[in-house]
Amino acid sequence: MQTPLATVCHARHRVTGTACASFLLLAFASTLGAQQVEPSDAESRARLERRGAGIRVGLWDVRGLREVTDATYSETPLFEGYFQHGLDRHLALQNSIGVWRRSQEIEESGLGGTSRESVQSYIVPMFTALRFFPVTGPEQPFEPFVEGGAGISLGIDDREVTSGGLLGIGGGDGIAMVIGFGFKLGLGAEWRFSRALGLTAGGRYQWVRFLDDVGGERTYRGFGAEVGLAYRFQYD
Repeated sequence: MQTPLATVCHARHRVTGTACASFLLLAFASTLGAQQVEPSDAESRARLERRGAGIRVGLWDVRGLREVTDATYSETPLFEGYFQHGLDRHLALQNSIGVWRRSQEIEESGLGGTSRESVQSYIVPMFTALRFFPVTGPEQPFEPFVEGGAGISLGIDDREVTSGGLLGIGGGDGIAMVIGFGFKLGLGAEWRFSRALGLTAGGRYQWVRFLDDVGGERTYRGFGAEVGLAYRFQYD
């Protein structure tokens, strides 16, 4: 026969054991939760530190362009601006838009007067690229990278013609626009001389194909080199 005191003591022991078990379970869950949250916080911080924007300028050596005898040709550097979104400690996503221009002009004089044809062709690539920093994190000032991306491109022809056909690319005044697509592959490095600002340098191969002729060509491809200014957004 169990006395009232024994019953109370047995109940008290059962309650105390249950409380201890509950406490241990909560402590384990809290420890496990802390271990899971800490990397998540670090990754979130790394994503924020990789956010930014920048501008680049460089040479794009487009190969295989046709030329007409007695015509003059000139090309501008490739100008580009971008926004960057951090994905994790080693990876960022860039959305960029650039512009490159090729000028073609020919002038001929004859008994009927002077014939002139001028075409300004603008190549406007709009790419989304992944930039991978294989050995560094966003807190380090010097970071080598590799990148690759693809997207659509816009081709714009601005023609001024007094006698069409001299360049062999059709006639008619006005502006024409053509849609295309393309990709780029590149590598380089970024060096930050302050917390927010840095310099970039690199090289790339860029290929663009249009659905119709732009400046007498459908494909623009070649290697290039570039330098730029990078800005990291600040959240503190």
